[in-house]
Amino acid sequence: MLLVLIVSSCQKVIEFSGSITDPQMVVNCLLTPDSVVSAQVSQSRFFLSNSATFESIDNANVSLYVNGLLKENSLTRRANGVYAGAYKPIAGDSINLKIKIPGKDDITCGTTIPQPVGPFWINSNLELTGINTPITAPKTGGALGLDTIGTSLGRRLFLSLTFKDNPDVTNYYRLVVYTKTYSGTKVTTDYTFYFDDIVSGNSTGDAVGPPTSLSSNKFNVFSDELFNGKQYSLKFSVDFNFNSYFPGHSKPQPSKSLFVNLQSISKSYYLYLQTRSNIKTNSFFAEPVQVYSNINGGVGIIGGYTSSNTVRINL
Repeated sequence: MLLVLIVSSCQKVIEFSGSITDPQMVVNCLLTPDSVVSAQVSQSRFFLSNSATFESIDNANVSLYVNGLLKENSLTRRANGVYAGAYKPIAGDSINLKIKIPGKDDITCGTTIPQPVGPFWINSNLELTGINTPITAPKTGGALGLDTIGTSLGRRLFLSLTFKDNPDVTNYYRLVVYTKTYSGTKVTTDYTFYFDDIVSGNSTGDAVGPPTSLSSNKFNVFSDELFNGKQYSLKFSVDFNFNSYFPGHSKPQPSKSLFVNLQSISKSYYLYLQTRSNIKTNSFFAEPVQVYSNINGGVGIIGGYTSSNTVRINL
């Protein structure tokens, strides 16, 4: 006897019965002494919207105030809701924006440009990881398959960045580390590194870097809570490979350089990035996270950062 089991399934579409909220005005503005003041103004979209983009606001008037005084009455409108001025802020500036949009309540926001990190130095120590990968190439003479022509030797560079924290204020920092690989005219950039210093909160030592990282501190931010006013040595590391070829198979060795930058960031930027790090995009059951906002009359972020001199280390 042949038993045939037929299983049918059905779907029930549940219509949304709640109220559709009006869009909120969104302001995103990051300020640094290297660039003129600019801000992007857009509006939020309903979470069930089919649109994949946010509608920019192109009829706003954005006024710039520096240290309480009107600096520019109307920033120049550019594409995609971006408004830019001519003024480049300096460390210590108090920057405020007042945004008027026809038919909407006024929007105000402000931040202070932090002082840069003082002099710092970097010590390093190179160790072999013991992870070696064969380098293969197609067999010659028309034969099928691959030949092993060398070995890619795994290495890890341990680094310690030492700096002095300013004791007069609470300071917030962001560590920016990336590796550039130069192969002929091609240049690739990799932001992956290991940031397991106690101030990072990354107790597992998972690699961090781009926002796609699964680390708990995706943006590598930290405060001076554990070393306020003291000299501190920040620990981190990066992996890279060195290719060793067998005789007769030598190839040009790609050159690699590591770049290290310690940014001093405003409290608002720190809180924004910290809450962004808490968003779990890979879990359906993750609890929602309220992303920090300091925009009065809307949502978004105005923050400031000052970069140190970028240190280049040839690997």
